[in-house]
Amino acid sequence: MDNTKYIDTDTWEICDNPKNYIPVDRGIAKTICVLNKKGYITKSSCEGHHNIRFVDVDEVDITYLDEFKNDPRAIIKETRDDSFDYWTEVCGTSIYVLFKDKYEFASIPEGFKLEDGDCLRHNIEYYDKNLKRRNIPSINEEIKKYNKILYEWASKLPNIRKDD
Repeated sequence: MDNTKYIDTDTWEICDNPKNYIPVDRGIAKTICVLNKKGYITKSSCEGHHNIRFVDVDEVDITYLDEFKNDPRAIIKETRDDSFDYWTEVCGTSIYVLFKDKYEFASIPEGFKLEDGDCLRHNIEYYDKNLKRRNIPSINEEIKKYNKILYEWASKLPNIRKDD
């Protein structure tokens, strides 16, 4: 199933075949439309995605081997006298909106942080504090919950758009 929506950059509406468009994730598309219509111009965004994937890490100092052997997110590939290689699971995702400029927001959405003045982000971890893997439905519910919070916040922002 295609998760991409297209937003017409002339009208800031979701469209099937716009002439000028930006692609966005389905779950954050309405939020991006609202923000841009109100004058909060966005550069990129992500609705957050649960997917299981691994990153390949090579030549880690052997003194860290015991630590990685006990980490359920890591799979040791090869051990040498002075180093080892492993795969590690990507342990989370983020819902974020990166803005073109820095805006002075009176408030930010619950659970989000404003990073560097131009990026709203909510991180979602796949593991709890005891390194126990969270179940997929709870991760997906958190993704939905915080996309809804972000949309409701964006809908209440004042309009700062300067009409031409």
